This record gives sequence, structure tokens and C-alpha cells, in this order.
Amino acid sequence: MHPCLTFDPKPKELAHRDSGQAHVSLLWSPRTHRAAVVLYDDETGQSVELEIHTGENPLELYEHAFAYADTRGRPGSDRSSRST
Repeated sequence: MHPCLTFDPKPKELAHRDSGQAHVSLLWSPRTHRAAVVLYDDETGQSVELEIHTGENPLELYEHAFAYADTRGRPGSDRSSRST
């Protein structure tokens, strides 16, 4: 699975970790110069995108993505659009 962003289908993956059936990726778009953390759940097939705002610590959002997901997350891109 190659994660993508709602604002860039081919980002650079800076970090990735798995937690059970959930996957967390820190992604950066060289095209738009924006970054986000994407959470993907194998069980539900849903993804959540957490865009990193100017001045935020990307690793803070990446390391605590589940804590931020309910308040900051928005639906991520459709997995069917991802290439392997």
C-alpha cells in the first residue's frame, strides 16, 4: 500500500509505523510543500488525514496521531486510488 494525500497523490513518505490493524504515515508533498499524517485502518478501510499547520511539530502529530484524529482529522483519500 502506498499512502497518498487528498492534496497530492504521490507524496514522499518520511515515516511509517503500524499499530495492530492501523497504519500511521508521515507524508510530505514536494509539489505543494505541505505535509500531513495519514491514519489507515485495515479493518474498516477508512483513512483520516491530519494536515500539519505552519509552526507545528510534525513528529508530535505523527507520534500522537490517534489523540488528534477526532478533533483534527478529515476523511483521507480513497484507498482504491492508491497504487502499490
